[in-house]
Amino acid sequence: MNRRSWWWLAASIAALALVSSVSSVTNGFAYDDVYLLVKNPDRMQTLAALWREFAHTYWPETAGGDGYRPLTIILFRLEWAIGNGSPLAFHVTNVALHAATAIVVFWLACGVLPLGAAWITAALYAVHPVHVEAIANVVGQSELWVALLVSAAVGVFIHGRLAGPLSWRRWVAIGALYAGACLFKEHAIVLPALLLLAEATLVTDKTPLRKRMTALRVPMLCLAVVALTYMLVRSRVVVAGLAGFQPYVVFSALKLSTPDRILTMIGAVPEWVRLFLWPARLMTEYAPPYIDIAQGPGVAQLPGLLMLIGVIGLFAACWRRSPATSFGIGWLVVALLPASNFLVPAGFIIAERTLLLPSVGAMLAVGSAAPWLYAKLEDKRVAQAIAALVLAAAIGLGVARSYTRNPVWRDNEALFRQQVKESPESYRAHFMLGQLLFEKQRKTEGEAHYRHALKLFPYDPVMALGLAEQYRQAGMCEPAIMMYRWLYSIEPRATGGHGGFALCLLYTLKLDEAREQALLSIRYGGNVRDARGVILAAKQARDSLAVRQAGGRLPPHSSSQ
Repeated sequence: MNRRSWWWLAASIAALALVSSVSSVTNGFAYDDVYLLVKNPDRMQTLAALWREFAHTYWPETAGGDGYRPLTIILFRLEWAIGNGSPLAFHVTNVALHAATAIVVFWLACGVLPLGAAWITAALYAVHPVHVEAIANVVGQSELWVALLVSAAVGVFIHGRLAGPLSWRRWVAIGALYAGACLFKEHAIVLPALLLLAEATLVTDKTPLRKRMTALRVPMLCLAVVALTYMLVRSRVVVAGLAGFQPYVVFSALKLSTPDRILTMIGAVPEWVRLFLWPARLMTEYAPPYIDIAQGPGVAQLPGLLMLIGVIGLFAACWRRSPATSFGIGWLVVALLPASNFLVPAGFIIAERTLLLPSVGAMLAVGSAAPWLYAKLEDKRVAQAIAALVLAAAIGLGVARSYTRNPVWRDNEALFRQQVKESPESYRAHFMLGQLLFEKQRKTEGEAHYRHALKLFPYDPVMALGLAEQYRQAGMCEPAIMMYRWLYSIEPRATGGHGGFALCLLYTLKLDEAREQALLSIRYGGNVRDARGVILAAKQARDSLAVRQAGGRLPPHSSSQ
């Protein structure tokens, strides 16, 4: 095929990507966008000292100090300046990145599959509804950059290796793409594994695999230096050290062991499979009781375990018969591992935005079935026509689902209300909506959603603290005290809330306990002035009560101060 024809096909892929995602450009800021961009003006609304982002975490320390993504923040600051704070600049960038990535996936797939199968792969990637969270939500931009740069790096490798040994210029390009991708988001660290997987599965070379891997030793060591340098810098910057992320609150609240966390994720495998192959239902919060939390092995993990075994078996079976299928499955697994909770605890159970890069592998595996299917149907025109209609229907459904899902992310109220509607059994869906309603002073409705969330999952200390603080601010100290007590019963080491608890105890004349909570507030870094005020007021109230009980006479050792 000549270059012009190829670009026409690439343009059709870009058109599918644009049609699927263009409805997101009118969105505002939602979910994490609000906290990272809108409520962070000192950082986002200036172009001064952009280079200092290389010494700062992604999230500010007040929000946990998680992540190290300096290039993401630098571009956010530039986009804020270009759009004068309008969300349009961010969303247009996301849509453009998605279209560019879809073209790169097509180019990559052309080195792995026949042209028709490569087009199918890229078309399915372009319209896949699981990408909506990364595209329609501004903070998903880091996922889009990683998908673009990593796919480009793998494409440079594959197209170069199919022509022979890689030149040093290609290795320099791969190294630059790798370093950039890591500085956009951490999971780009998997690129060397994808390159080795491509060498093992796709490259047709009469040289034995062991010798080929030995020949790759020097460039792979260079990539390892890039990775280690990145991890070293990151570990010096992020608050939580090398891991750099606070574990998901459910894991912490239930004090889940490593084996139980892994069992939980084995149980969630069918959810991943569904999202890659039939993402009709999309969610922002995959949380209990919708996701079963394992407390030891059980029958709930059996479907996921069987699917895992099946995926591994398919990977092995296709190693020689269909290398592209093995490569796609391997890509999916490798790219999914950093956020899978199998290796280290992540800040969520499942997050759709993190499936963007793994979906490249999933669609390569799906697309690799096209040549096999075509060969089976070679002499059956009716069957071929039916297969073409099925493909067209799948692409059409993907476009429709993505197009209609994008506006759900226009603002927090639209997002959270839709989430409660679609996932009434997810406690965090109700929690997030309740929190928003309290912010909008719709307290009765907010309390109802908080209470329902607590009923679904009564172990989240953040949620208990949030409701306690809302009650206190509304002057309802009795129910606030109940929630504070619940908070410290499920998380005795919780450092927040002691100041508010002390105030409510003071107002209800539980003076000794008020003094104790005020001291704890000081110990854990709370407002010292307020805590001392509670201690002084508790002492004065105790003296006043003692005077009244003594018939107006000061008790021994009392102080007039």
